[in-house]
Amino acid sequence: MSDWWRPSDALLPICIVGACGGIGQATARLLADSGSKLVLMDMDAPKLDRLARELGAAAQPIDFRQPNTIGQAVARARQTSPQIAGLVLASGIVDTAKLATLTLARWEEVLQINVTGTFLAIQASQSWIADGGAIVTTSSLAASTGGVITGTAYAASKAAIEAMTKSAAQELAHRGIRANCVAPGAIDTPMTQQHAEAAKRAYEQAVPLKRYGHADEVASAICFLLSRGAGYITGAIVPVNGGIRME
Repeated sequence: MSDWWRPSDALLPICIVGACGGIGQATARLLADSGSKLVLMDMDAPKLDRLARELGAAAQPIDFRQPNTIGQAVARARQTSPQIAGLVLASGIVDTAKLATLTLARWEEVLQINVTGTFLAIQASQSWIADGGAIVTTSSLAASTGGVITGTAYAASKAAIEAMTKSAAQELAHRGIRANCVAPGAIDTPMTQQHAEAAKRAYEQAVPLKRYGHADEVASAICFLLSRGAGYITGAIVPVNGGIRME
């Protein structure tokens, strides 16, 4: 891979939170193939350890369900990797409950994991990221369309992540740190296996490209946003949705 596609400081690792998920794992593999050093974080410790061994990466368990431990996880990772070139937030849960059936407990759980977890990870990592580095968060088509296949809490959580990313772009720009967000449509990952078959078929018919996306297609967008080639892009929401929503 040419230097143009590398992070601003290719000698420093990239941290991927949610590295064992479909998009996180695809991103980790793509970055590893490019020669990037990695710090991988996920709540599934056994799966995380296997992936880290395979890719020659550092591993640090993290659990967004326990907000008070997120800063501690980042602090432990910093002991072996004092600085990083970029942070990828690919962790989260999906929920399909609509307004009529969504409970307060489930609403709070989705927002705690997807929104509060992302916020605390960025907050704890901002001094860990080198000047000139990059943050990439993960949103969803649902943030702009509402929960068509997914539910109310999930759509709200992803809209919050987009707003948070724009705030981070504003607040960290003085250090040359860019913050951008990828907003995938339906991607063929374990997360979307919860979608009803009828909803899947209807979605595929509505997409101009007539299919679900692939995790490596989202990973490619993430890697571009981490790279020098995206050096003048910040505060952007980048759609990866097969053309189902064009803006």
